[in-house]
Amino acid sequence: MSITMGVILAAVLLIAIYNGGFSFSPGMATGGTAPTADVQGGFHTAGRVTGFPVVVPKAIPADWHPSSFSVSAGSAQAPPTVRGGWLAPGGSYITLIESSANPAELLPIELGPQSAGVTTGSVTAGGASWTVSPGVRKERAWWRTDGGLTFLITGDATPADFTTLAAAVAG
Repeated sequence: MSITMGVILAAVLLIAIYNGGFSFSPGMATGGTAPTADVQGGFHTAGRVTGFPVVVPKAIPADWHPSSFSVSAGSAQAPPTVRGGWLAPGGSYITLIESSANPAELLPIELGPQSAGVTTGSVTAGGASWTVSPGVRKERAWWRTDGGLTFLITGDATPADFTTLAAAVAG
């Protein structure tokens, strides 16, 4: 019975390795293909679900890979929110979050309670003033409000990438 189990295990491992279904990367993912999402299309249609006018980012750099998108209609525990994310050159990531919630409600949900109310400065980008806060892990976060919406940019991308995304949602 042990020999039979060994043969089956070896066959399963060979199939998994051959099909790319097996990886071992302690600490950090390496290689592989990043998921792709229709971030622009998602922002275009998200207003139907959220109940607020979603701002579609404009002039996103062609070398940014659209990798994630989600929309939430909101609940008793969380406000309606739209999230779109990109992988920037060099493997860093950046996410735009839009919500009808005020910053006091949104920031603890998105950045964690330890970041609520903590600011480290401000920057001007895209013709608007953004408040800078610590993000989750070693990320940074920029946020601002405009017309009843809160815009939040998070990630580990460069300040230049943050400036580019801030300009993409300039009103």
